[in-house]
Amino acid sequence: MIKLYDQNTWHMIPLDNRNVLMRSMIEEFDADFCTFQECGPKNRTSKTPLPVLMSDKYAELCPEKADGNYTPVFYKKDKYNVLEAAYHVYTGLNDVNSKTLTWGVFEDKQTGEKIAVASTHFWFKNRGEVDDQQRKQNANELKEACDYIVEKYDIPVIISGDLNTGRNAETGDAPYHYMMEIGFKDVRYSAEETTDGYTYHDYPVLDEERGIFINKPDALPYCDLDYIFTYGKDAVVAKKFEILTSEKALNSSDHCPLQATFEFK
Repeated sequence: MIKLYDQNTWHMIPLDNRNVLMRSMIEEFDADFCTFQECGPKNRTSKTPLPVLMSDKYAELCPEKADGNYTPVFYKKDKYNVLEAAYHVYTGLNDVNSKTLTWGVFEDKQTGEKIAVASTHFWFKNRGEVDDQQRKQNANELKEACDYIVEKYDIPVIISGDLNTGRNAETGDAPYHYMMEIGFKDVRYSAEETTDGYTYHDYPVLDEERGIFINKPDALPYCDLDYIFTYGKDAVVAKKFEILTSEKALNSSDHCPLQATFEFK
């Protein structure tokens, strides 16, 4: 069984209490892999950096890129070997090089089963066709990386991240549908057990007295920006897809955590 946790961590300080909330949800889920977006320098220099909180059980992929990598992948270091890993900054429009792709090919130390896992974040602006085309270009570069993995290792790829496109999104959903056209499968619809909820909600607000962010009352998710996909060889079954909307989840970021469970056929 493979458990994946994904979340855009919202690169806004203070992160300290929010990092603790995220680490708590990861522990409750007992994730094998954790993929993040907007996990940039502010997160790594907070009083309780998320990578430090993760370090008891998890290692970061491409550690040499850690200082500038906004889309890191963490994996259970006692469970998996890394066979190959890469970090890619998307070409074209980009802001502080935060729109990137990080991927790794992993081997289970006990079973020898192999899986690839990737974290990504697509372009975010909403000015019409120019930005839709940039997101489609992000998708093309993601596909190129996935095709390389599938051709070399003959294994499935699990991809998660913030695509800045989807149902009810201000940016529309054309790039999301393009992802389906070029071969990506949305786990929301392929999982045996799933949810129809949304993934993005209004920003939490800062409680000045306590110095922590808390969610606005009744500020529930209202659009989709975040996804988990599979690509390539049909060797894993998505058993469950879940969007967390607990108070803890809503306080932790403006993006809800996503959780998915997979089994090899």
